[in-house]
Amino acid sequence: INEEYDYINNYYQFVYQAQYEYLKEDYQKAYDLLKTAEKNCPLLKQMEINEPAILAECAMRLNKPEEAVHYIEVLVRDYGAKFENFKDAPLYKDIQNTRYWRKLERKAKKYHDAYLKQVDLDLRNEVLKMMEEDQSVRINRDYEGLKRVDSINHLKFKKIVADCDCFPDEMFPQFGNYTIDDKFFHPTTFVFHISRERAEYWKPIFLDLIRRGRAPANIYGDLIDSNLRSNGVYLYGIYNNIGSDKIDDFENLDKRRIAVGLPPLQLRKDILELIKKKYGI
Repeated sequence: INEEYDYINNYYQFVYQAQYEYLKEDYQKAYDLLKTAEKNCPLLKQMEINEPAILAECAMRLNKPEEAVHYIEVLVRDYGAKFENFKDAPLYKDIQNTRYWRKLERKAKKYHDAYLKQVDLDLRNEVLKMMEEDQSVRINRDYEGLKRVDSINHLKFKKIVADCDCFPDEMFPQFGNYTIDDKFFHPTTFVFHISRERAEYWKPIFLDLIRRGRAPANIYGDLIDSNLRSNGVYLYGIYNNIGSDKIDDFENLDKRRIAVGLPPLQLRKDILELIKKKYGI
């Protein structure tokens, strides 16, 4: 991804707004907002939002079937999504005899094979093993082991981020997605376990990666607020169960959130409410 893109200023806020409109089933608004974001910066596929999938669905509902197929193609080609899942989806049933659908169907296997070739299995497994150890010392309350594991993981993590110029995430093909081994790959839990001393190293790196669309947008806020747990007053309001009295300089909270790639707090709460309603999560 080119250095010139600034996702913090030109992308994330459109996408959060689009996610909200999509969950409210205002497909036109969601579509327009995502198209604006895409015009500003190359589209990402963030874990909870899945921009190409929302665009495919909105395009379909707005009677732009050829465009819907374009975004399905992006998902299959760039992100290793399984073409069969779209084929089985009732939403796309009516367009499966069109020329552009059949063309994608012919290419789907080639795309999937090419995607799998990009995945670095050793790298994926290394990160999965790091996640496993990170959790196991915590579940077993092994405090000695915890110090050791965190310090080893920190060094490995530093190297991975430097070598790949990104945060390990399924957005990036070298890490692969769950279709590879059915394993949940979500290393953002590491961020919550970075100590205050080590956080100083990561702050500028995380912010730069978020700005360039090379990391999940929440990691900077997570890093800072997880280190503020001990004094119980937060800067970014990432925890759902805290009141405004527990947030430093509450008036400027949204300004701070937007500056590090997070949605305004109320919008985030509204989105979570809608997700709960729509998916029962």
